[in-house]
Amino acid sequence: MAATIEKYRWVHRVTVLSYLTLLAVMLYGCWLFGPTALMPKIVLWLLISSGLLLIARGLLAGKKRSYIWYCYILLMYFIFCVQFLFSGGSVSEDTITQMVQSSAAWHEVVAMIAIVVGFTTAILASRWCEPSV
Repeated sequence: MAATIEKYRWVHRVTVLSYLTLLAVMLYGCWLFGPTALMPKIVLWLLISSGLLLIARGLLAGKKRSYIWYCYILLMYFIFCVQFLFSGGSVSEDTITQMVQSSAAWHEVVAMIAIVVGFTTAILASRWCEPSV
């Protein structure tokens, strides 16, 4: 029983870390690749991350239902991320364009890692957490 509690604490921390990483990656993407003015950047980030922000309280508290919802929400982000990563796009000769495309690709790779790690640990955390919803 004590081993399960320790495993749960570890996967809860990793789940929350992946959650915060995904929010930070979205903020970075909106800041770097979004509109030029501040308010549209904030509004865009709120729209993009609204699904994640809905479950923040329950996920940080370690609620089983929030872990399950987090997995469902991550599936949507996974689809968008895979679509972006495999869309390719055209590479021009301009070095600034190549740098921006490279930065966007790394941004999506970090997001994909956070999504996969978050999904896996949230599944485990929902299995090992207390039975209270």
